[in-house]
Amino acid sequence: MAPERSLLERIARAGEQGDYRPLHMNRQHAADSVLQHLRKMLNVHQGSVPTLPMYGMPDFNDMASRFPEAIQEIKQVLKTTIEQYEPRLKRVRIDHQPDTADPLHLRFEITAQLVIGEGDSAIRFETALDTSGRVSIRG
Repeated sequence: MAPERSLLERIARAGEQGDYRPLHMNRQHAADSVLQHLRKMLNVHQGSVPTLPMYGMPDFNDMASRFPEAIQEIKQVLKTTIEQYEPRLKRVRIDHQPDTADPLHLRFEITAQLVIGEGDSAIRFETALDTSGRVSIRG
């Protein structure tokens, strides 16, 4: 059973909640926690976390010379990173959402199953990769 909040979130809120542990997971709390983690993870450069050198994203500027073929590579990097470092998501799928007005503006849709308690529920996020390599994401 995956917790609805990350370990660090539970530690930070320990004083607020005391020893109270709900019997049922709150889907919205879990989705918000996953969204916060994805925002952090997708904006950390690989190599920035000494204990997890592969945590985060590579420098996408290196891929710019291979555009538009690099889109498939970016999709795979997103999928692999999420599957490896966000255990509350499974069956992760990344779809490129072309922007006809600005083809260099990369948008992706992330769909997955959010693992909460005894059941899973579908979840969807929209991401945008700007020219500086920063990833914005919303639920």
